[in-house]
Amino acid sequence: MQHKKIILAWMFLCLLVLTSCGSKKIDNSDLVSLDYTISLSDWTLVEQWSKDITMGNVGGIEWMESMIEWAKVDDELTWIINWKEIYKSEYNPNNIQPFANIILTEVMNISDPKVWTKVETNSMWEWVITRIEKDSEWYDSYIVDFNDPKTYSDLSYYIKITNVEKL
Repeated sequence: MQHKKIILAWMFLCLLVLTSCGSKKIDNSDLVSLDYTISLSDWTLVEQWSKDITMGNVGGIEWMESMIEWAKVDDELTWIINWKEIYKSEYNPNNIQPFANIILTEVMNISDPKVWTKVETNSMWEWVITRIEKDSEWYDSYIVDFNDPKTYSDLSYYIKITNVEKL
């Protein structure tokens, strides 16, 4: 009988050790290491960084604290914000220009135009093809948007929790 009690106590201790080695959840005043990325629909990076932040004292990125508050190590958080929600006032619909295939291939030297292909209209300016439509004669017409890319491209946010230190 004594032998069974020792085995049960040993199993309980092993279980206790295994549960304490599990993923750490984030609490207030923990030091959290994370990777953060914002990108456009074409995967162009807007902002990317890795940082250690102290929960409750994040300084300038308080909005992030509520998002990661209940996360744990290796959690990945992603979401997309429609560009109209943020930059609609900066978007100018008059800054869109259709180009025929012959203009892009022969004049602008773009051999294979497709969506998100960069179009250089001047040595200083580089824009992108945002969509392809058919013109009145059913030829491809490439729509080039001359607005700032952030005003017509959804923003993709990504956060990965890489480490949590209890303080």
